Amino acid sequence: MAQFTFTNNTYAGEALAGFMASTLLEADSVKRGLLTVINDVKARKIILDVDDDVVLQDPSGIFHDQGTTTLQTESYLDPVVYEFMKQEQWDKLAQSWEAQSLKPGAFMDYEGIVDLSDFMVQRYLTKIQVANERLYWLGKGSTKEATFSAPFAGLLPTIAAASGVYKVGLGKPTTSMSATAISALGVVTVADTSTLADGDVVTVTQVTGTSKDTTNGAPGIDLTGQSYFIQVLTSTTFRLVRNYNEVNSRKPATFLNTSSAATISYINVSNVLQVLGSVYAQLDPADRIQEDFNLQIPLHVGYAYAQAQANKALNVINAFTDMKKMDYLGIPLQIMNHWQANTILGARSSNLFLGVDLLGDASELSTVYMKPYTNDNVVRMKARMKAAVNFKFANELFYLSA
Repeated sequence: MAQFTFTNNTYAGEALAGFMASTLLEADSVKRGLLTVINDVKARKIILDVDDDVVLQDPSGIFHDQGTTTLQTESYLDPVVYEFMKQEQWDKLAQSWEAQSLKPGAFMDYEGIVDLSDFMVQRYLTKIQVANERLYWLGKGSTKEATFSAPFAGLLPTIAAASGVYKVGLGKPTTSMSATAISALGVVTVADTSTLADGDVVTVTQVTGTSKDTTNGAPGIDLTGQSYFIQVLTSTTFRLVRNYNEVNSRKPATFLNTSSAATISYINVSNVLQVLGSVYAQLDPADRIQEDFNLQIPLHVGYAYAQAQANKALNVINAFTDMKKMDYLGIPLQIMNHWQANTILGARSSNLFLGVDLLGDASELSTVYMKPYTNDNVVRMKARMKAAVNFKFANELFYLSA
């Protein structure tokens, strides 16, 4: 049988930096180099934006300044400190290790000492990474794990609200439709569902009525701005099955009240090639030729694009078995696993910033077994983190959303 121990640790120095790097910097988009990381952000950090025009003048023996004024603007990284704190019973933690590490009926297969403090840290590492990924992009308002009081807008809401960003909507007939009713069961009535399919993701906006999403309990949240996986019921109705933000929890969507009108926007197999073609045509040529330029798309749009490629591949034997290349006319498509539905962002990684403070006093990781101190047979883990996100040049960003 395994012998269990628990080391009281307060990680510091390189050990702490390694863990904090794992939680803050191993979020999916950071590992893929989609954000520029700035370390040692202890307080507000200024990102200075400098730009000017070039004027080609007649030759002259006397120097004549071109007479333009260099534009200097500032954007900021305002770091926010937040924590993860968890207490578990000793026996429950040991049982969790046994369930994950030993085969059924084989409790004698493992001999040796197991440090459950390491197991506890690693157990929550991936979940913290996912929470940080959502926080960086979606902000506190759309990250259910974030309950701290400080504001954290997130990159996508900040970009959506910024002036100067090239913004495109999904209001065209091929990417949106009007709903005439939303029932208390989440059944949506439209004129025609022929362009929709089971599993599509739709975004609900401009809601007229009192419908509430009660997936996470009453009183619920407004439907406006929420996205859902759907199931087509009839030629004029479909059901909102699951909130897109609950893709990991897999909770079925529940609702209160009804609405009489709404706008339904979507990117799916029926229109994804048209959408990407329209996006490609509107990208700034000076940006899209840069090596660090990417189009970032949510997971469901990536699936739709792969399916559309297979459908268009006439007389190709492996059309429905081979992996599909995720780029569009040479531009990389980055599939974002924990992102906003029906949204496409075109950006250079050198224009998107994540500020962290890996070795600062506000960063902390500790584990402690409480029995020697309070006689409580519990263990505790605490991780304190600091992060901030922002962009620099708004006019170099492309943003499509519902």
